[in-house]
Parts: sequence; structure tokens; C-alpha cells
Amino acid sequence: MTVSDMGIYWHVFFFMFGAMAGSFLNVCIVRMPRNKSIVFPSSHCPQCLKAVRWFDNIPLFSFLLLGMKCRDCHQPIAWRYFVVELLTAALFLWSYIVFGFSWALVPVFVLTGLLIVASFVDLEWRIIPDEVSVGGMCAGFILSMIFPVLHKGPAHNILSAGNITAIIMAGSCMVICGFNLWRRKLPLMKEDSQVFILAFSLLFLQWAAITLMRVLPFFAVSLAALADALQGAIIGGCSLWLTGLIGEVLISKRVVTEFDFKGVVEDPKALLTTLHKDGYVDARGNLQQAFRDVKLVADMRLSSVAETRRPEIYEILKSVEEGGVMGWGDVKLLAMAGAFLGWQAALIAFFIAPFFGVVFGVVKMIRRQDSAIAYGPFLAVGILVSLYRGDSVIVWVLSMYGMN
Repeated sequence: MTVSDMGIYWHVFFFMFGAMAGSFLNVCIVRMPRNKSIVFPSSHCPQCLKAVRWFDNIPLFSFLLLGMKCRDCHQPIAWRYFVVELLTAALFLWSYIVFGFSWALVPVFVLTGLLIVASFVDLEWRIIPDEVSVGGMCAGFILSMIFPVLHKGPAHNILSAGNITAIIMAGSCMVICGFNLWRRKLPLMKEDSQVFILAFSLLFLQWAAITLMRVLPFFAVSLAALADALQGAIIGGCSLWLTGLIGEVLISKRVVTEFDFKGVVEDPKALLTTLHKDGYVDARGNLQQAFRDVKLVADMRLSSVAETRRPEIYEILKSVEEGGVMGWGDVKLLAMAGAFLGWQAALIAFFIAPFFGVVFGVVKMIRRQDSAIAYGPFLAVGILVSLYRGDSVIVWVLSMYGMN
């Protein structure tokens, strides 16, 4: 068997491995936003709840052989199952082509899987589960130390620049966040204080990693990768956080949509109708003065259909009224990517993602008068571009300024 023959076998292997991984990612996409276990029970039809037989659970092929329908109840199977398996297979194969048979494939496969789950959950639910973003961030720190090949190594100029950038961006976010709270006369919420503590902790840890790198040269490569990963999480997250904070200063409110209540009530559309009937939103979902006059959740007058979820509904409407622009899920997703790829790649993804999302967002605003979009998928595309072509982008940008 020639080397070229082996190459073909590896291509087929990674494609099929990706398809099998995609089958598992489908389980995560369906169950995570519903707070269900991704392990138990076994795969089953969401309509008739019958368990899927092993020969009906073959990635890609079973979907086609079954005619896109459940064997038992003959209800259509969502196209998303096939798309996720095919997309995962293609990205795993492309990762092998780009990085070769190397240890880099371990963090690359993990990051790719997390991005796929985040994107498809965000498209349907407008949320990104913390299990994906925060859990992925922790995985990124660990994998960066064990497999540091995606980072630039102990280059002091890069780490020093990252250190300074992380301090400036984190400090700017805290100052503007404090200003927004003072301007709106709002108390420091528990979530805000937790973010402040996390930012300080990551800043200290990346400084400690750089310091230890000089003291323990034997572990320099792993510690440098950890420092870069920590800087990536700080700079990646703060870049989107800063964008959202500036947007809150400029934008006073946004439209309430069905997606805001998905997972809170069974029929979000009926809830919006109720809120309109009760005078809290207009026909397009714009918040009305009737809600702005409400000071306490107990003061809300709600029809019986929405009464049982009064606290959750109030908090959602309040967050909209306070002018939320960038979701925390997006902030944590880019922080997660930074933990895998480092601060330079996180910044590249930050600047690339809007090019994919801006056209979609403008069209959506024109058609529905709605400025809220699922930004996670566009952010994921930017992260993947940074992953596969990030070095080329950096070289191109530097060449524009006459630098090597």
C-alpha cells in the first residue's frame, strides 16, 4: 500500500469520524437547551418517543435510507440532523487537511464541535448554553497546556502585548459598565460582580503564568500557551462586552420577540399577544410606557395565561427596557474561542464576524423592525476563519503597514 493510498484512507476515516461526532452533537443541540441529559435516555424519535434502532442511527446514511422519516410514526425527520452530521464531517476532514496528523487535531476537533452546538442552539433558541461556552473555556485552558501547538510559544513580545491589551480592555469594560449603572441608577447586579471577579482572576492568572514561564523554563511552552489562552479569553470576551456596553449608551431599547420567551413559556407567540392586550408592548413588540411605569414585578397586570411565569417575564422585559445589545452568550463564546486559540486569533474573529452578520441583520431589521439576531453562528464562522487562516490574515495586515 502506497503513502497516497494511506492518505485516502485517512481522509475517509476523518470524514466518517466527523459524521459520528455530528450525530452526538445533534443530541447536545436538542437536549442542552431543554436541560436534559445528553447521555440518558438513548436516541429516540421526538414525536413518537420510540427508541432509534442501531441500524437506523448510522450517520448520514440512515437519514437518506429512511426517506427522511421515522420508521415507526413516519413523521418527517428534521433536516438539521443531516446538516449537522455533514457539516461536522466536512470540518473534521478539512481540519485534517490543514493541520495534518498532529496533536493539534485534539483541540481543533473539540473547538469545532462546541462551535457547531453553540450555533445551532443559538439559531433555534437565541441562547448559548454555559455548558458550551464556560465549560468550553475551561477545556480550552487545559488543552492549551497539554497541546500548545495552536499558540505562538514563549514569544515575550506577543505575550507582553497581550498582557497590556488585556488590562486596557478589561479596565475599559469595567469603567463603562460602572458608568452605565450610575447613569441608569441601577444597582450592581450579582452577574456583574461575578464578571468583575472573573476578569480580575484571569488577569492575575495570565500574569502569574508569564512570571512562572521565566522561572520554570522546562515548562515554558505550556505556561506560555496557558498565558496566551488566558489573554485570549479576556480580550475575546472583553471585545464583545465593550461593544455591547457602548451600544447600551447609544441604544435605549430594542423590540421584544418570541425568541425572548422561548423556553420560558410553551407558546411565546400567545404570550406576546397577551402582553399586547395588557398594554405592555405594541403590535410590533416595542415596549410601551405601561411597562416602564411598573416598578415591581407584583405590580404587573397579566392575563391568566401568563400569570404563572410573572417573575421570568418581568426580568426579560426589564432587560430589554434597559437596552441590552450584546448577549452574554456571545461574549462567553468568543472568550471560549480565545482560550483555545489565543488573543490574536480572538481579535481576528471579532473583526471578521460582523462581515458575515451585518447583511443578515440589516435585512432582518428592514423586514421585521427587529434588531436582535442570533449572532453566535456568524461569530462561529469568524472563529473558524481565524482558526484555519488566522496566520495568513495576520501576515496580510502586518504587510499593509510594512512590517514582517
